Amino acid sequence: MGARAQVKIQDTGVFLYTHWGSGEIVEDVRTVIRRGKRLDDPVYLARIIFDQMTMGQQGSETGAGIGTSQHGDIEVLVSIDCAMKQVSVRKIYEGTLEVSSFKDFAFG
Repeated sequence: MGARAQVKIQDTGVFLYTHWGSGEIVEDVRTVIRRGKRLDDPVYLARIIFDQMTMGQQGSETGAGIGTSQHGDIEVLVSIDCAMKQVSVRKIYEGTLEVSSFKDFAFG
């Protein structure tokens, strides 16, 4: 099974994947946005988010990945739009979508 989730960086089309982290993915992204670093640089922001998602797992062969498409069986999709400074969180099985500014997402 798993607890699959992805972060999509809208500006680049890159998807960051976690096999077990759907319960933590929103907080991982929130932690990074709160730091306020590289929020206008989607390439660096993607790497910073991936580092947060994989903290303590570096070097592992499984559990996380980077791709260019959305997986069909994810539970949560977090989309980051650096140009618009927005985060959207779609909980697929619950059928919910929340869209927030970076500021509201981080501190709201």
